Amino acid sequence: MKLSILCMGKTRERFIQEGIGKYTRYLKPYVDIEVKELKEEKIYELKDAPLVRKKEAERIFKAVPEGAYFVALDERGQEFTSHEFAALINGLLESGVREIAFVIGGAMGLDESVPRKASRVIALSRWTVTHEMARLMLLEQLYRAFTIIKGKTYHY
Repeated sequence: MKLSILCMGKTRERFIQEGIGKYTRYLKPYVDIEVKELKEEKIYELKDAPLVRKKEAERIFKAVPEGAYFVALDERGQEFTSHEFAALINGLLESGVREIAFVIGGAMGLDESVPRKASRVIALSRWTVTHEMARLMLLEQLYRAFTIIKGKTYHY
């Protein structure tokens, strides 16, 4: 299986870069993984947020691999426990899904068209976190899910 993490903009915080590198390495024995940073729009005024989200959505749709199971991360999405998330990933593996593309929006969030076109919409939390932090949280939860699936001791 291949996992693609598509996110808007570069990861600027060093500690988050290090964490992303760590969990990407940890995931390599379980899955082919790619973190792809897409060009984010500049935000000059808050009133421009809808236009920014729309332009970023166009980039997202071009970047989602054809045939991938498309998961949008949005605070209004479905929440999971770690075991439930592992069961979701395992169910996709068992059903023959070959690629999952997780999409994380930019600083202004996702355009409404992105969750509508997604195969599934999930929330990491009801809390608002930075889009950079969401990358790291997703990677850690993916690693946790694979260790649960494989019966490894990381989860406990």
